[in-house]
Amino acid sequence: MLPTQQALIQDALAIWQAGVDAVRGDWLVEKSIAIVDDILIVDDQSLCNLRGIDRVLVIGGGKASSAMASGLESVWNRLGPKRIKLSGWINVPNGSFDPTGNTDGKHLIHRHAAREPGSNEPTAAGVFGSDQMLALAKSAGSRDLVLCLMSGGASALMPSPAEGLSLEEKLEVTRYLSRNGANIEQLNEVRRCLSKIKGGGLARACCNANKLITLVISDVLGDPLPIIGSGPTILEPPPSPSKALSILDALDPSGSLSPGIRRLLRHSMSNEGSAKNANQCPAQNIVLANNATAVDAAGVEAVKRGYAYWMQSSPRSEGDVLKVADELSRAWFLAAESAPPDCLISGGEPTVQLPDKSICGLGGRNQQLALALLLRCSLHRDPEIRNLDDIVAVCGGTDGEDGPTTAAGAVIHAGIMERSIALGLDIVDYLHRCDAYHFFQATGGLVKTGPTHTNVCDLRVALVRRR
Repeated sequence: MLPTQQALIQDALAIWQAGVDAVRGDWLVEKSIAIVDDILIVDDQSLCNLRGIDRVLVIGGGKASSAMASGLESVWNRLGPKRIKLSGWINVPNGSFDPTGNTDGKHLIHRHAAREPGSNEPTAAGVFGSDQMLALAKSAGSRDLVLCLMSGGASALMPSPAEGLSLEEKLEVTRYLSRNGANIEQLNEVRRCLSKIKGGGLARACCNANKLITLVISDVLGDPLPIIGSGPTILEPPPSPSKALSILDALDPSGSLSPGIRRLLRHSMSNEGSAKNANQCPAQNIVLANNATAVDAAGVEAVKRGYAYWMQSSPRSEGDVLKVADELSRAWFLAAESAPPDCLISGGEPTVQLPDKSICGLGGRNQQLALALLLRCSLHRDPEIRNLDDIVAVCGGTDGEDGPTTAAGAVIHAGIMERSIALGLDIVDYLHRCDAYHFFQATGGLVKTGPTHTNVCDLRVALVRRR
């Protein structure tokens, strides 16, 4: 018996959700950490003998870090040596934790609201929290273990402008690069050079600690540690002002950014490559999960629901969202014509080139991708594909935040196409203005999850009904 359109929608959303649930910060940390005979074990690796430790100091930040902290606190309450105090400070989005836990003793690790939800930009509150972290790291001595909980979103949540640079100038460069199509690697390469905490700054601060262990939930394809969160605990390679300048020259050829930004980078170039990382404490970095983890888990759920799947997690930034839409739509149309497979799962992170501010609407890369896919379906020669009779697809950010919106992404199916036609909505116009949010708001296609307590880029699920 062929599944109904509603059954396809429910299955697609459930498969997508299974991928997200598999990379939740609390679950990952509880699954990965053990303490046996005073030995701290992470992913079956013996990392530290706690007999020589008096304090465990926890620092870090990111969209998943509050959940990661909850997982760590749970493990510590069950298995941690009672004589060792677990404490710390992490910068997280407001709304990702219960603030009363900071005052009633429930939270051993202080959660600091470094920004409001739905606004992924540095704030003065984030700067304050970063200062607390740096001070805590500098206080670490030879009998202190430092644990850093790092996840996607940490770059914006942990701002600490370099000397001579204002937070407003940092905001200016971040906004400009994002609007002009910079990928996460380019964005974080620049941010590493404009910060006291990024580019190994946090590791240098805790140089006197017994050991530094960083647990990572990766939101950067390929898991390049210097790029994830702009690498606050990664000393090598050191920040490269010359690379940062080349990125600015490519994306800001007219020099419209504040001259202080380039001036600071040029000044820093005189010391590039000469900085020594002597007297650093031993450090280890462990990636607990990434985009491929979510894609794999979605595949497992698809099999449980009786689908034959094809899946792919991109190893690098995917480039322009319209190019990604072309590639995905070709795979979907082929599956619709010759399934199996009847479930296509992909993960990655495209970029969006925004139009002029005067016409720019509201949305995020997942909503833009879903709208571009809807357009390609609407132009197909096969009426069953054109009307989405045989295809349901979900495009969503695993963090639950797609761009500056309250949606994780969008779902497309026959009902969305029907409502867009009934309302007289011009898909091309909404796509051109990057106003996918209002298109899907009108047609009922927004996917809203709230904070998901993780962040491993984007996950897409398409189901094709066999003919």
